Amino acid sequence: MIMKRLIATVSAGITAAALSTGAAMATELTYSSWIPWTHPVNLNVYIPWIEAVEKASNGKITFKRLPKAIASPQGSLDAVRTGQADVSFSVHGYARKQFAPYLFAELPLLGDSAEITSIALQRTHDKYLADKGLYKGLYLVGMMMHGPGQVHHTKKVIATPADMEGQKMRTGGVIPKAITEAWGGVSISQPSSKSYEILSSGIADGIMFPYESVTSFNLTDVTKYSTNVPGGWYSSSHFLFMNKKTYDNLPADEKAIIDQFSGEAFAKIAGHGWDVINAKGLEDLKANGNTIEDASPELIEAISGLRDQFLEDYYAAAAAEGLDGKEIYAYFQEQVKALEAEAK
Repeated sequence: MIMKRLIATVSAGITAAALSTGAAMATELTYSSWIPWTHPVNLNVYIPWIEAVEKASNGKITFKRLPKAIASPQGSLDAVRTGQADVSFSVHGYARKQFAPYLFAELPLLGDSAEITSIALQRTHDKYLADKGLYKGLYLVGMMMHGPGQVHHTKKVIATPADMEGQKMRTGGVIPKAITEAWGGVSISQPSSKSYEILSSGIADGIMFPYESVTSFNLTDVTKYSTNVPGGWYSSSHFLFMNKKTYDNLPADEKAIIDQFSGEAFAKIAGHGWDVINAKGLEDLKANGNTIEDASPELIEAISGLRDQFLEDYYAAAAAEGLDGKEIYAYFQEQVKALEAEAK
């Protein structure tokens, strides 16, 4: 009897020690987000990725969602590179010189589905840019596009280029700024968090945003007129990354799980999330009675002309990096068309 009790006690101790060791060996990755965790982009893009990794790892990998960002949006790249956090995301346009090869992803008329354009962008990166050393000190999880950005205005639809003349537009990137100024508008540079303030007060007349952002920044009742360009007035490319040393130090099985949800798999998750929230944004604007009009043929022709000018600038920037911008852009377009055909 005494021996049975002794064996049971030792066995229980061994089990507890094993469980304790297993818990101690679990990998916790710190994740810094510069948008609130309740933001639609986190809820539909980044958190689903986090949860997919955690589920596939059976608890071996967990993420600590930091309550406050450890750096500004522009500073997140260096913050993760230097080990202040393990994981974060950024926008290629925030470091335009470093990521010049990706700037074609900001152009007009790229596509209506963020899932399709995100996968096409990832494939383009894999084929032409993965070996260019653009992410030193980082493990690139993957990239995405936020879908077509449109014009939203407080007073009118922008039916022709002449309608932009004299309009004060909040612009968040080079392409929206270039379009605004090319047609006689005034570009106002303010953080997106200031959008409601500057639009409701009349400091700005309009803004270029994907549909998701109109609702998430509470602009539904302010910008009641939207001009919808098939493929978008512009777009934007974002990417998710880890500290390279953190990734390299993971056990092989945990690396494999991160890899499983990287590259095209991440692009699919992220792009799908953007499609969901953009569709919800558009639905909310319609339900609110906002005016949403498709662009006129005249407007699309004018945007196409500007797109061609922007492409020449991109080709020159790519050439300066020793890259064939025409080939890169053509391949991206081929992938978009192929994916669109598959989706039909």
